[in-house]
Amino acid sequence: MEMTIWSFREDADKKAELYEFYHLNSEHTARTQSFNAPKMDYKLPEMREEERETVWTVPYLEDIPDDGFTLKEALMKRRTSWDFQRETLTDAELEKFLAYSFGINDKEQNLKTYPSGGRLYPVEIHLIPTQKLVGKNRIFAEDCCLRYNMHTRNLEKQSESDVRKVDTLISATDIGPFSFGEAQFLVCLVGNPEVMKKKYHALTYRLMHDECGHIGQNMMLAAGMMNLNTVPLGGFFEDRIRELLEIRHTAKRVLYVFAVG
Repeated sequence: MEMTIWSFREDADKKAELYEFYHLNSEHTARTQSFNAPKMDYKLPEMREEERETVWTVPYLEDIPDDGFTLKEALMKRRTSWDFQRETLTDAELEKFLAYSFGINDKEQNLKTYPSGGRLYPVEIHLIPTQKLVGKNRIFAEDCCLRYNMHTRNLEKQSESDVRKVDTLISATDIGPFSFGEAQFLVCLVGNPEVMKKKYHALTYRLMHDECGHIGQNMMLAAGMMNLNTVPLGGFFEDRIRELLEIRHTAKRVLYVFAVG
């Protein structure tokens, strides 16, 4: 009797065909650009979300002190590197990173530091701490995953975490030579197509990925400004991240993961 101890087998070809189908059917056409296209006077939908325990509220960007760092300096310092050597972030430093990366830069209109198709914001932002950060500041006083609410600026408790599992979430750390031992947290970008598909239909697929890129570039520039390294990660185990973050909504997908430290 044969027993499979560990199997990497999956229907990769079928999945590739499926995602290619999504991509091809979301092409920019006259229909997708004009049918139910956003108008200048359209009304934003009411955002009703599950209530969660609020751990912290990130300040408005204008309330974060300006240290005079220029865009050129941030671009010069931007690196994709596993060399995580930065000392543990304080609450004020973490606030600064979050406010720059995806905070609110207009109090009156609740505008963000990144664009989103139709101002619908289908990408959820989740933070997973590492052993280097847990218990070192008040924001991550507990070993738990946080969800940043882009509408209220609240950091909400998403789920219980386990720092021992962080290295099992990414292929480079679980079956590769790297480790998040010196990183400080992971940022997981989770797309929810239900938020915008009634307006953008098949184009929703592309717009969610575009939004991940906008957020990711902000994060990497903010990291450069703060002498942090980042690693954009594509090779992650989505099922493990979904389990850790307790994402049960079947339409939601983990689209992108960043390590920061």
